[in-house]
Amino acid sequence: MLHDIDTNEFYPFLARMYIKKDNDSGENNTDFKTKLDIMGNLFAIASENFNVTGKVVDSWYSSFSFLGENYTTELRSNRKASFQDFGKIGKKNRDMFYTMDEILESTFLLYENSTGILKEFPLYRSFHIWLTNGKPANLVILYNPENRRKKFLVSDNLEGDNIMAAWNHRWSIETFHNDAKDLGMGGYQVRDGEGSLIHVRITIAAYTLLSMIIKASKKLFGKFVKTIGECSRAIKEVLILKKNYKWRLFSV
Repeated sequence: MLHDIDTNEFYPFLARMYIKKDNDSGENNTDFKTKLDIMGNLFAIASENFNVTGKVVDSWYSSFSFLGENYTTELRSNRKASFQDFGKIGKKNRDMFYTMDEILESTFLLYENSTGILKEFPLYRSFHIWLTNGKPANLVILYNPENRRKKFLVSDNLEGDNIMAAWNHRWSIETFHNDAKDLGMGGYQVRDGEGSLIHVRITIAAYTLLSMIIKASKKLFGKFVKTIGECSRAIKEVLILKKNYKWRLFSV
């Protein structure tokens, strides 16, 4: 997803297909690309066409050699960091690096998360750390004492609440997946992988157009609509039940 910081709006960007190295037919895929390779290509295309100020990814893509600079990501609980600059982790300094779980267990004071960001975690604490690659970063630990849920967020260019706010933007990916399923991405039949990719791209185009129509919903439908589903149903009503309203929809 692309996040337009000026307008605070989100749009799906590109879709790429991940194919396992050894497919079901037993034939070796000589054009195999890892998920990091695919995401790296998407980042490169985005940077060529937009003024990209940062990247927000989940723990699957939290490879710091891959992320480069200006990132925010989640770390798994077994990832390590130190509180002093010991350089890259090695045999001599290994004991000075602690896992995220160990840092949480040794943190006696957690502050109330009163920012309204990531409300499912009422407690948090910020730290300045050094990663196992020797580079500095900022860490936010979030914790829920009732269900013992925990989350570890790290960024090289943001701090504290800004890290949580950047991570919160990822929720647009979840809402897109849910809305896209309602638009038909959840179930379809195609003959090959290329057909599947085409279907996903058509769904992305439909989602983007509906997102733009939502902005003009009051003028088009005489009421404000807030979700993709509401917008889709409103369009059907205009096109099917009120055929003379077609010019209003397509003249905007």
